[in-house]
Amino acid sequence: MTKGEETIAIVNELMEIGYKFKELMFRLNPTLFQSELTLTQISALQYIYHIPNITLKGLAECLVIAQSSASELVDRLVKMKYLERRVSPEDRRKIILNLSPKGKRFIEQHIKETKEFYEKSLSQLSLQEQREYLHAMKKFYEITQQIVNKKDKEEQ
Repeated sequence: MTKGEETIAIVNELMEIGYKFKELMFRLNPTLFQSELTLTQISALQYIYHIPNITLKGLAECLVIAQSSASELVDRLVKMKYLERRVSPEDRRKIILNLSPKGKRFIEQHIKETKEFYEKSLSQLSLQEQREYLHAMKKFYEITQQIVNKKDKEEQ
């Protein structure tokens, strides 16, 4: 088997494992499994949790969606009482987003359950295997970030 053929086989296997892994994450994370929220809504809440006072435009960029789509998403989350939205005092054209107490409780529970999931899973590996997994994931992230940066430069 050539290196290219082997890489294609590995990619196919990684994709299959990725789908299965996502399913397991949902099954072992009751907050997600029982949630009334979509994956995009949960992603939005996660960004807002990690970037307090994010603007609507900033959220749209993080989610890689149109600002109009982000506005509709935010409208739904405000209506469901997961988000609070206010106009920026410095620039009235900017919309500032923060989690409501309900949204904060949801994300903090999700984070807790996700950590427990990783702890249970990683505890089945030796410390060396845990380090190797972390190293491989960091390296994969760095390579992917380089590809995205190159793509962004080419589009400018």
